[in-house]
Formats: sequence, C-alpha cells, structure tokens
Amino acid sequence: MKATHKVPITRSGHRRLLRELAHLRKDVRPQVLDDLCEARGYGVKVENQQYLAARERHLRVQKKIDEIEEKLARCEIVVGRKFFSKRVGFGTVISIENLESGEVCRFQMVGPWESDVSDGKLSVESPVGSGVLGHAEGDEVLVQTPSGARIYKILSIDI
Repeated sequence: MKATHKVPITRSGHRRLLRELAHLRKDVRPQVLDDLCEARGYGVKVENQQYLAARERHLRVQKKIDEIEEKLARCEIVVGRKFFSKRVGFGTVISIENLESGEVCRFQMVGPWESDVSDGKLSVESPVGSGVLGHAEGDEVLVQTPSGARIYKILSIDI
C-alpha cells in the first residue's frame, strides 16, 4: 500500500472539483452512455466508427471522473491560518517583484490542483511558490526555476 500525502486546497477549489464531478456524473456520462448504446445497435465491429468513437469518449469521461475522485480523496481543505504572522503561507495573497525584470505580480498561494498563474493563483509546490513560502515582507528570495535562478522581493503579504 502506497503512502499518500494530503494535498492542500481552498474551499472554493474543493467546491469547483465537486461541481465538475457532479456535472460529469449527471450530465456528461449519461449522454455518452446513450451515444454508446445507440452505436452498439449498429454492431460492435471494427468498421463501426460511431461505436469506436463513443467507446473512446466514454473511457475519457470515466478517466476524468476517476481522476477527480482521486483528487477529492487526497485533498485537505485548509481554512484560515493558525498563526497570523506576516509570512507567506497557504491562502495568503502576496505581491512579489522580479528584481531582474522589475515585473510585479500578485498571487494567492494555493494547492497544485488550483494553480493558474494567469488567474493569479500560484501553487505552493511550484518553484517560486515553494521558494517564497515562509518568508516575510521585504525579504529577497533566490529561487531556482527551470529557466534559471531568479531573485524575488516580497512587497506585501495579505492574510
């Protein structure tokens, strides 16, 4: 039996996963099963492209359902913070400046399944996220990224 660690997730991220799972189970899967039954009516043969496509779609939908169920089983909703110190942690909103380019970005620190940099959500497991974790306002942090070392300054932390 393999050991699994809990993955942090926000309440909104957990609700999003639950909504997606419900949509797949109640809306998408029944339609795919109807399509599959209809295609079976023409015979389960190699020449029946409608059946092969419906079966493939059914497998994809079921795989997505299984993935979401696995995520929900492994996630741990993190609410609030135990210590209200001005340190970067899960759920905090930070403003950081790339000291090389001068670019300033604002991110909410979230779990890996919620991460979307274009939407301002930075995973605590990403190179930058894990690099700034635990640091305070004003700290300059050297972060090893896939494209090389970067220095970030933490401008602000909102709890």
